Amino acid sequence: MVSNDHADTADESKSAPVSRRKYLASAAAGAVGMAALAGCSSSGDGSETSGGTSDGDGGDAAEDKDAKVPEGTPKSVETKYWHDWSNVDADSPPLDYTAAAGAGLDPVPMEYSSEDDPWMREHALMFKRGAEELGIPVELNDRPLNQLYAQSWNTPGLEAIVSMSTHGPDPQRGLDPNPLLMRRHKDNPSNYDNYFHPELNEVLGKQREITGDKEKRQELVTKAQQIFAEDVGGIISVFPDVITAVNRKKWNGYVKTPGNGPTGDSFQWTEVNLQPKTDEGTYVKGVTTSMNSLNLPWAAGGAEEKRLKFIYDGLFDATPDLDVVPALATDAEFTDDTTVELDLREGVTWHDGEDFTAEDVKFTVDLFKEHSSTSQTAFYEPIESAEVLDDHTVQFNLKYPDAAFMTQRVVRSVIIPKHKWENVDNPSQHNPQNPVGTGPFEFKNWDQGSRFEVERNDGHWMFEDSWRQEHLGDQAATGEGIEGVIWINVGNVDSLLGALQQGKIDAIGATLSNSQAERAASTGGVEKVVSENFAPLDAKLMQSCPLVRDKEFRVALAKAVDKQGFVKEVLQDRATVPSGENPISPITQWNSSDTKDYGYSTEEARSILKKAGYTWDSNGNLQYPNGEAWAAFVERIQNGNTHERREELGQPDFS
Repeated sequence: MVSNDHADTADESKSAPVSRRKYLASAAAGAVGMAALAGCSSSGDGSETSGGTSDGDGGDAAEDKDAKVPEGTPKSVETKYWHDWSNVDADSPPLDYTAAAGAGLDPVPMEYSSEDDPWMREHALMFKRGAEELGIPVELNDRPLNQLYAQSWNTPGLEAIVSMSTHGPDPQRGLDPNPLLMRRHKDNPSNYDNYFHPELNEVLGKQREITGDKEKRQELVTKAQQIFAEDVGGIISVFPDVITAVNRKKWNGYVKTPGNGPTGDSFQWTEVNLQPKTDEGTYVKGVTTSMNSLNLPWAAGGAEEKRLKFIYDGLFDATPDLDVVPALATDAEFTDDTTVELDLREGVTWHDGEDFTAEDVKFTVDLFKEHSSTSQTAFYEPIESAEVLDDHTVQFNLKYPDAAFMTQRVVRSVIIPKHKWENVDNPSQHNPQNPVGTGPFEFKNWDQGSRFEVERNDGHWMFEDSWRQEHLGDQAATGEGIEGVIWINVGNVDSLLGALQQGKIDAIGATLSNSQAERAASTGGVEKVVSENFAPLDAKLMQSCPLVRDKEFRVALAKAVDKQGFVKEVLQDRATVPSGENPISPITQWNSSDTKDYGYSTEEARSILKKAGYTWDSNGNLQYPNGEAWAAFVERIQNGNTHERREELGQPDFS
């Protein structure tokens, strides 16, 4: 899903604002579902706008003629960097948004990608509706997925005030809390919403260095979840169930893997467990995304990174129960806070017959570090150096104590053969014609944009019945197994459904909506399969924006989002709603349910805004505070105050 492409941003021209009266009229007209409730008008370019401002001219917030500004208080506050960011090389954030005394709010840009999940547009419309119930005008932009996810590689800040996306089901997100929590650390390269909470920063910094006391670390991880949820550092909507459809008539042994589902590419448990019921031994998976290269270490993410991991092994693997299990390494331990010693599996050969040794591991780490492997940063970043102790023992010397090294990082790792890469002049530009790994499948064929094919590696431990029985339990199937896997790029979901029903493919390697999966399952032999999720749908808030810096506004916006209603009406109860704004899933061992949940109440949300000094014009559009209330707003958004409520700062009720 993730792309490193930096395509031009979508055109964001707007249609005429829709008044509150017209919005209500359109909803009453009987339009169907969530889209009707949103009351939006489309500009035909992927953006949908609504609402307006008190002056009716697009809301020039900085020039409100009725502004009443106490002496010593600025008339307006623009979006800017409020902190020094070690990970940002830019003079100002990409978002141009200004708050001004007594002015109507300019339309709030919200972005999503309908390519992300089949119901993502409905989710965005739910957010839009919640904002409009508070009188907030919204500009809703449907962006190409590669543009939306490119922000994780480019960290000046979000280009919208609200950016919605579903985190990918990479195993490390279920094994360790850091992939989701540490992006809220001030110096994290993925902190692209410019979020900074001093206390949270301190807690995160402490827990990430605890390598030998899991109970102590859990206490800090729980504290981090509590701080973030209470502060509304973002809005975590749901953990959506992973729904897909498979052919049960031809195959037995699909594994309900959380986050990934039985047919995703982040885990290989289904493919090594499948048993054919016919004479056809090749499993065909229909997908809608294609691979761009055969270079895994320097992949931009997405399809090529996940599918090529069928060819390569990491040091450790993750089970469907989200446990860490041996892969190329059979054991590992911290010999001190920054030294890790690993025992490597003996008797392993590369697909071309060469022996796998500790030299391959050291070479891999050195190459990734020297040439900055884009897909492997999470693995090698904390490693200072690697040492070969003997043919099957290697030592990593870390730059600092790293709690996630033995979970997130070693599972994320990919080891490449020294004899195939040592003479490559420019690894980042290399595109191996015949990738060689040690993984459960060997490369067979690739037609760019249409087809990728691998065949079974008979000697791999994952094809041992006893291995799968140990780690899959009741889901383990026994037998000869499959001969190979083919990914066919079908193009779109409707085509996937048709191909599955016609028997042209065996399974859909993409997430479906509940109704799409049930439609597919109306054909004999096709079955809907549902798995739980550890990857949240995260609505990130641009924390450099003055409006977002007001905690009263953040809390009010969180209370205006009807998560439970969305799950019931749109997802048909196929999702888990977290306790407040908590990105750590209840199905993981790191979750704490003791987190602040502000609940859903539009009436209470409007009351919060009213007490904070916000007002509404005659059309019901929200306006910034004015007079003394404006001075209080400016006080709330200053560094040191952005995590405090109005009462905590000793501010009066301005209603």
